[in-house]
Amino acid sequence: MIRTLLAAALAAILPTPVLPSTAADAMPRPLAREVVGKTIELVESKGVYPRSRADYAQARTALLALVDGDAVQADREAVHEGIRRLLATLDADGHSMLFAPVQYQQMQSANVARNMTRQSAFRLVQTSRGKVLRWTPPPNVGGGQQMIDANVKRFYDEAEAHPEIRQACALVVDLGEQNGGNAWPPLIAMYALFGTANKANAVDRDGKRIPVVDRAGLERMARANAGGRANPLAPYADGPLAVVVGSDTSSAGEMLLVALLGEQRVHTFGQTSDGRSTLNGTYPLADGSSLVLTELRFAVGDGPVYRGGIPAMHPSAKGESADATVRSAAEWAAAHSPRCVPAPGAT
Repeated sequence: MIRTLLAAALAAILPTPVLPSTAADAMPRPLAREVVGKTIELVESKGVYPRSRADYAQARTALLALVDGDAVQADREAVHEGIRRLLATLDADGHSMLFAPVQYQQMQSANVARNMTRQSAFRLVQTSRGKVLRWTPPPNVGGGQQMIDANVKRFYDEAEAHPEIRQACALVVDLGEQNGGNAWPPLIAMYALFGTANKANAVDRDGKRIPVVDRAGLERMARANAGGRANPLAPYADGPLAVVVGSDTSSAGEMLLVALLGEQRVHTFGQTSDGRSTLNGTYPLADGSSLVLTELRFAVGDGPVYRGGIPAMHPSAKGESADATVRSAAEWAAAHSPRCVPAPGAT
């Protein structure tokens, strides 16, 4: 099952606003026809259904008209805009997108630069009942096994560089930085938090449910990059698990959130997530652009699919800072973990 989902989302893209194209304004009409034809083929064979079939049919007709006729050239930006209008008719929460050739590379470069300067993903939070580990998985842009392997290895390298995290008696998973991208590196890294009865499902357009979590498969992928090191999250494989969610937790972040909600022991803290809780596939088109197509929604067990933002079980107070929310989550985790005990003299 993990292979099915991984193939669908290996190169999921950040939900970043579309930038102006820097490509030439014209492209050969045969190339434009190939781009449009491939887009329609993918949308109709893999994408979620449109909200209105009439609106989709109208957008489809208009898109095909842009590449009809005998002219030598087609207007590249007009074709791209026609594709975006087609995608806008899908029941995808605005999560299906088209990226011009340079945009994906720009996002990858920005992600690399951001991750090079960020703090460690592992930090300790002092609570009234001991130290709690706060793990904040960073967002990852891009796809391919090499990128996944590098980020999973970095997870183990960072944990090894911070041996003090072994002092923790409970865990908070902070998804506040997970604003989209590729969910697989953190999902693989956190395999130890999932049980075999995890209830998170991806749901296709016809209602078929596919388990999100294949624990054995995730573990194999993690061990391939662990270098024989123990998973630093393994001590928290049972007992209470606190998860922090922000309003920017989106797309890949919401996939991680749903995977964690598949564990009954999880309590969530913070704000309602962004509301792009769908799984996308990314497809290169012949002109160098990338089609990001929504194919699956998420659900827990037999429950309804998520639409819009996912509310926190313990909402933050109005105006509460992200650090205050993390502290509340850490106090809850410590209070419910048998491994955490009050400091001498604490009440």
